[in-house]
Amino acid sequence: YYQNTWILFNQMNYGITKNISLGGGLVPLFLFAGAPTPVFLTPKVTLPIVKDKFNVGAGGIVGYVIGESAGFGIAYGAMSVGNRDKNLTLGVGWAYADSEWASSPTLTLSGMARVGRKGYLLTENYYIGISEDESVGIISFGGRSVQKRLAIDYGLFIPVGAEIGSFIAIPWLGIAVPFGDTQQN
Repeated sequence: YYQNTWILFNQMNYGITKNISLGGGLVPLFLFAGAPTPVFLTPKVTLPIVKDKFNVGAGGIVGYVIGESAGFGIAYGAMSVGNRDKNLTLGVGWAYADSEWASSPTLTLSGMARVGRKGYLLTENYYIGISEDESVGIISFGGRSVQKRLAIDYGLFIPVGAEIGSFIAIPWLGIAVPFGDTQQN
């Protein structure tokens, strides 16, 4: 599928097998006076432990900022309970930037629940350990509307933490367009 968020965040993912996918993307900031441009790859392996009930996975984001000569990414593992219509995922990852690994993990808790024939409620929540003394959280609430060959995601991302002085809600809007054989087995 191809995914676009707020016009600038572009990503494509392809299922190599039922359990292995490879993706990549870019944020084309070069369009703005040649600004540094992040590019990234997203390999992932998923293993069904109990079909439609429990899965584990591992993957990463391996990125580079063109124009800054800076690498970044995260190596992560996740486990999901539930099926395509209702699920909950817990993940943990270790981020790096410029060949230096974070001193604290990044945690995520996300979920999805079908609320109609073409609709879902979504949440993605993150705890990011910036340093041993500083962290930030991100809470999100949103939805997904599914059409025949298009999905639209929308919602709000709310940063939380001691360093955040006031309430901020960041709107989220994205589309995902499947390509190739999208038959489910």
